[in-house]
Amino acid sequence: MTIALHEILKLRILDAIRSVQPPGGWKVVVVDEASLKIIESACKMFDILEEKVTLVENLEKPRQAYQTLEAIYMITSTYESINKVIEDFKKAGPLYAGVHIFFMSRPDDRLLQMLDSALPREYLRQRNDLFIDFHAKEAHVYSFESPSSFFKLYSPEDRAFDDELRNIAKKLLSVCITLGENPLIRYQRSLEADHITKALPYKLAMLVQAELDSYIRLNPGFPPQDSPRPRGVLFIVDRTIDMYTPILHEFTYQAMANDLLPIENGQKYSYSYAGEDGVQATKEAVLDESDKIWVEIRHKHMKDCIDKLMKDFNEFLTDNQGFAEKDKAVNLNDMKKMLATLPQFQNMKEKFSVHLNIAQECMALFERERLAETAAIEQNCATGHTADRAHPKTLVEDMVPLLDNPVVSSLNKTRLLMLYIMYKNGILEEDRRKLLAHARITLEENDALNNLTLFGVKLIRPSKNNIKKVKKYRQKPSDDVQYEISRYIPRLKQVLENHINNQIDHTAYPYTKDPTGDPEGVKGTQQGPVSLRSARAGWYKKGQAVENRVGRIIVFVAGGVTYSELRSAYEVSEKLNRDVVIGSTHIITPQKFVDDLKVLRTRGYAQPSPPPQLPARQAVSPPKPNNNTSPNYYGSQQTLPPQPPPQQNSYFQGGYYGQQPPPPQPQGGYTPTSGYPVQGNYPQGGYSPSGYPKPQPLPQQSYQPQAQYQYGQPNQQQYNNNKPSSSSSSSSSSSSKPKSKLFGLDKLADKYLS
Repeated sequence: MTIALHEILKLRILDAIRSVQPPGGWKVVVVDEASLKIIESACKMFDILEEKVTLVENLEKPRQAYQTLEAIYMITSTYESINKVIEDFKKAGPLYAGVHIFFMSRPDDRLLQMLDSALPREYLRQRNDLFIDFHAKEAHVYSFESPSSFFKLYSPEDRAFDDELRNIAKKLLSVCITLGENPLIRYQRSLEADHITKALPYKLAMLVQAELDSYIRLNPGFPPQDSPRPRGVLFIVDRTIDMYTPILHEFTYQAMANDLLPIENGQKYSYSYAGEDGVQATKEAVLDESDKIWVEIRHKHMKDCIDKLMKDFNEFLTDNQGFAEKDKAVNLNDMKKMLATLPQFQNMKEKFSVHLNIAQECMALFERERLAETAAIEQNCATGHTADRAHPKTLVEDMVPLLDNPVVSSLNKTRLLMLYIMYKNGILEEDRRKLLAHARITLEENDALNNLTLFGVKLIRPSKNNIKKVKKYRQKPSDDVQYEISRYIPRLKQVLENHINNQIDHTAYPYTKDPTGDPEGVKGTQQGPVSLRSARAGWYKKGQAVENRVGRIIVFVAGGVTYSELRSAYEVSEKLNRDVVIGSTHIITPQKFVDDLKVLRTRGYAQPSPPPQLPARQAVSPPKPNNNTSPNYYGSQQTLPPQPPPQQNSYFQGGYYGQQPPPPQPQGGYTPTSGYPVQGNYPQGGYSPSGYPKPQPLPQQSYQPQAQYQYGQPNQQQYNNNKPSSSSSSSSSSSSKPKSKLFGLDKLADKYLS
């Protein structure tokens, strides 16, 4: 059975503590802030105290002296931490009887010289390198918890690119050593994109190869000869491998929750539940490997998660006497009410309450934000075909009403625009200005859109007369897709499957070394002594049965990995019986990705967007129609001004699709609150104080302002004039009833939130 990454890291940490056996048996553990987070990603504090540790102290804080006890310092390889260690033995008296220093990674020679010259030798018992400077986020997921890497790797203004690559290479060395792997290295080779990081995977792959070669020269016992598995493969890719996945809405449980809800660092979630006295209380839940429900449902589609929660809850009622058949829960609201009446099952209540709240909040936002319609268009753009496998010919007609709708968030409008422009491989400048006029995104979001060019995305195409045919990537329709709004398959999943099936393009993913002399599946032949420094994987026991006797696959995505890609790695591992470990500099959500894009050129950090708020769950009846009104696209009523006849052969009617422009506004170009480009000024290629082109006047040519126009409401009359017939096979799933009978979340919301 495959051993979980956090278990491997946990045993490695505990083995280091167990290796210290002072005369009295008891010891103190001292950690700095960074190393504490690494340790906590794999261990509970109880696990450490069980190893005859009297207490765990913070290096950065004042501490009481224990001159009869020896101390284990588990610290990062930084000047600040090493200097703190030296200070502990330079005060009035030493804080501890002796010191055992374990670095999370190998320090550079300068820091070691500083430590050796300043720390009294009579106190130093040992010094060792653990090579564990990464976080075990999940059973098969690691992270360097370094969001700043995104700017260092992709910002054209940052000068830390090479230093950051070297830093990442050292951390990847730690991952390989902890796993007991000397992998073959494959990297993504960009064949088309002309962007700033075209050589990033190649440079990083070569640095990692050099680090591994150097380590093996110094430690001939690595990797262990009797390793239970063949030699693995390390894939190094950057964010350009797939620009759709960080932007798309994902409706599997973990990805959807992190996209829509304010979950801290992907793990901490605050929710309300009914206490034993019936009073509502707030509690913080940790979504990690210790939560068995979370582990079981995190990669399931939201519909399947709700079905699973309902099934397990009803089975619980059946297994406990006192509940009649009529007490069965039929929807989430029933389940929530019944949980409040079960004070005798407090543990069970808390276990179900957290996931019940997550599901309800996600579905409430799904309805409020019109995500069923939004996701249908997103999927058409990302896959290049509709749910009926037809070419999407009505994307603009489907998209513009959502861009006009004030209910749709500005973030979701920005994501729609990004996906549409990527699907078209750039659009005409005039069309872009018109779409921005509908969307009314902020200046910062427009900057995020412009900064996609740093990843090789083309935003603007030349005039129609000069358009050159460009071959665009289109995903083949899959028969395995169960839901219409979840049709897109991350590119990384396809790459891993092709690698395992030996169908990968070797030109696009070459090796750093010729693998013919040492192909995957051949065990290493190096022999030698095994020590803590040589780092045999601590979880391996001689004679242990190993089911998976094929090489492990390690994946690294430079600049952020998505929850969709994490799910894909698990799916490949389960489907093809391979141990896949995936990681990155950090884990990103669509909100985080767009926020970082906003300030990528200025090397800054995006201000966190306000967390999504749940709507008040009230039924609002639309006003009754009268002779002077007509229902608009969203079911409310709107007074219709007189309309000019529609122009032919154009999606855009005089600068606006399907509606009249807003009335004239004061000069200045943007409203102070929303950044909406009003009449007279439109951003050309984006605008920001940091050097983007200034707005230029929009040509006034094909409309007359109407006094009765309402902001943000699409004109139903003109929309119907341009809307394709429902019988057309080329219309997308959001503009006509899809032929597919797949069950969508739009129906799911009605079913479970009744």
